[in-house]
Amino acid sequence: MYVIFKIIDTKFITKDDRSVKLITKDGLVVFLAGAITMFLLEKFKFSHMTGGSKETLSAFTNSPDF
Repeated sequence: MYVIFKIIDTKFITKDDRSVKLITKDGLVVFLAGAITMFLLEKFKFSHMTGGSKETLSAFTNSPDF
């Protein structure tokens, strides 16, 4: 998505002379930065450290069937 929006911005809005190759390179850097960030967030479970993941504990509250 970044590459598409950047090409449209460069060619039609700002009318800059940057090549598509440079824009694609920038897009690859953005993609890798996002992928590494998502990997690190999943690996180290930062949501547990910040209190963002509140899992509810289930408890048996009905009368027993036996």
